[in-house]
Amino acid sequence: MAEQNPTGRDAAVALKLPANHVRFLRSTFRSAQAGIRDELREYPKQLKEPTRLRREEAAYGRLLVALDECVIVPDADVRVVVGDLAKIIDGSNEYERVVAEHEALHGLSFQLGGGERR
Repeated sequence: MAEQNPTGRDAAVALKLPANHVRFLRSTFRSAQAGIRDELREYPKQLKEPTRLRREEAAYGRLLVALDECVIVPDADVRVVVGDLAKIIDGSNEYERVVAEHEALHGLSFQLGGGERR
């Protein structure tokens, strides 16, 4: 279970996520896990780091259980996959550019008297 901590190193974290975040995360984690499983199955001899991929697959499994149980003991693998996934999604969505454009337009709108500054 996600709340068990056999090493005693990290504390359990209670997750408080809105339903729409849980839906997004569940879908994203399932897709990432499925992609890893496909790589492990389709290209077992070509993979440079199959052990790392198996750890990532397991981490996504723990994250999926955590979404159901609303609690997780985060470990290094879980932290890495969530951080890496955030970077990948931010990059593919051009997050930095979108934020800069948003700030520019809302800053100008505020100065023109068109609303609140965000």
